[in-house]
Amino acid sequence: MNKVTRIQPDQIVGIIPARFGSTRFPGKMLAPIAGKPLIERVLTGCLKSERVQHWIVATDDSRIAHVVEQIGGQAVMTPRSLKSGSDRIALVASRLRARWIVNWQGDEWSPDGRPVDLLVGALECHPECPVATLARPLDAAEGKNPNRVKVVVSQSGRALYFSRALIPHDLSGTAPLWLHLGAYAFERRTLLEFAGWNQTPLEKRERLEQLRLLEHDVPMTVALCRVQTCGVDTPADATVLETRLLSKLRVRRGK
Repeated sequence: MNKVTRIQPDQIVGIIPARFGSTRFPGKMLAPIAGKPLIERVLTGCLKSERVQHWIVATDDSRIAHVVEQIGGQAVMTPRSLKSGSDRIALVASRLRARWIVNWQGDEWSPDGRPVDLLVGALECHPECPVATLARPLDAAEGKNPNRVKVVVSQSGRALYFSRALIPHDLSGTAPLWLHLGAYAFERRTLLEFAGWNQTPLEKRERLEQLRLLEHDVPMTVALCRVQTCGVDTPADATVLETRLLSKLRVRRGK
């Protein structure tokens, strides 16, 4: 692969998968978070990115598309039959000419675009890796939650393994834990290849599709993110995010 020096705005597109159905939280993309649908909250954060200027929401529901278009965003309808967000991303990406694709999850709120910019920078700093992702420090107590995916990172910053289990096992009790944030920046060619591969054994066992990349020996660089994002997997998570946003709003009004 050619060395990456600087990814230009016209070379990269951000795509947010946003399906209506969800096993743990049906309809969560439209769930009101402090008065606005979750997908609007998420897209607003992405639009603050300095490195990715073109964003597309890939959805299977006209109501989600309507919310996106109401705030001036671009929505593309995709079939409900698609099995994963990556399949949805790949379908839209196959129609684009951009060399690089950012996949930001529709249920991962961020206060601004810094995490997205970090992904792009990680690709530039590690041209040997066609995929970049994010992680942040994780509290050991939270690590017992199987909905919080853990990642183990090599000394060179590459992903070694992802798991719903508490990894690594640490007899000394001093090793840091890293929470995987389900956001990626792909070389478009690698994304399309990934979407065409069959599910792999570890992927099926953990129900984590990013393991398909590791099982095919695709190097993935991990950037450590200090921005406090908030993943919404359940109604309880939505309440946590809403409380956080309302608290910030009260602080602003109090100034």
